[in-house]
Amino acid sequence: MENSPSPARYEAQTDGGPDSTSNASNAGRNGPTRVASIGKSQQRTLGKTSSLAAMEQEIHNQVEDLPAFARELGKCDRFRNLDPSSMIFTGSGDSLASSLFAHYLSQMQAFAADPFELQLYPQVSKNKTLFITSVSGKTRTNIQLAKRDRGLAKKRVAITANPESPLAKECDDVIRLRYRSPGILTSGTASFSASLLALASLIRRLPKLDSLRIMEIRAAEWARGLRVHPSGEFLFVGSGTGYALATYAAFKIHEVLGLSAQYQHTEQLGHSQLFSLQEKSDNLLFLSPSSDKKTSEVFRVLSKNGFHAHLLKGSTADPILAALHVMFCLQHLALHLGRKTGLQECAFVKDKKRLALSSRLIY
Repeated sequence: MENSPSPARYEAQTDGGPDSTSNASNAGRNGPTRVASIGKSQQRTLGKTSSLAAMEQEIHNQVEDLPAFARELGKCDRFRNLDPSSMIFTGSGDSLASSLFAHYLSQMQAFAADPFELQLYPQVSKNKTLFITSVSGKTRTNIQLAKRDRGLAKKRVAITANPESPLAKECDDVIRLRYRSPGILTSGTASFSASLLALASLIRRLPKLDSLRIMEIRAAEWARGLRVHPSGEFLFVGSGTGYALATYAAFKIHEVLGLSAQYQHTEQLGHSQLFSLQEKSDNLLFLSPSSDKKTSEVFRVLSKNGFHAHLLKGSTADPILAALHVMFCLQHLALHLGRKTGLQECAFVKDKKRLALSSRLIY
């Protein structure tokens, strides 16, 4: 996991919000990486790059970087024989979304939870392998959890882009995340996909990722063709891995557009939230990466009853590839809507007061 032939030129931070971002000032801490480094001409323009342009570059980079990272993960076998029921996944923001994905990918055998909630019930971690995802490795609650579970959990594993971070140093083992980031503060994209692959590889062997370029092109076309009501709020709905991706989708709308967005389990939608939805304006996106008849049926019923709903299905039967397809679509959706509304910077980057407040809450 740690060996690599070429030096990294840029680094990423990330769990969602400011912790899911890139920061060129910390580049030297990331050490070596297998993926291609940035060219000199690109280096000269970094200072002029907007956060939205940086996000777009990260989305494109995934096409090359994810297969390289997947091959590296395939060589790591020290966790391969773990029983999923002995695993606990945790993290904040985007990292919680990737933890939920692993939970559902394991057919709910592995447990996923908020890191602060795990601190409230420490016995849950007893004799379990605790995987804490934090790309920056600096999130306060994650570090507190790792310290509290010392001697209680069977093993504490940090999944991070920064092996020299406080979290990595506190844990017993590290899985290194590898991906390119153009060194600009932006909403997490490549950090999420790398985390998703790292966690998925703990549950099952990763598929070949030789169709990502076509997948990304089609995702961009889907995003451009989606009819979104400009004044409506967003609700992302899904079950299983679709629910995990719904959480991630809402986070991108928050960070990039600064708009209200929620996520919900398919089954729960009709019990109460349905009564607060605006039929003609709210944007309902139903996510079904794998075969999910329930989500498709709820989408069909609401569409017939006048709701502004869309169904996003995976393009393959493999759950990991299907998730990556949906992920690309959601990333391009946030990017496209940002461009369409004339944004140059992600909403959270422009809001300096709340950005400082977010950092205070996180770190």
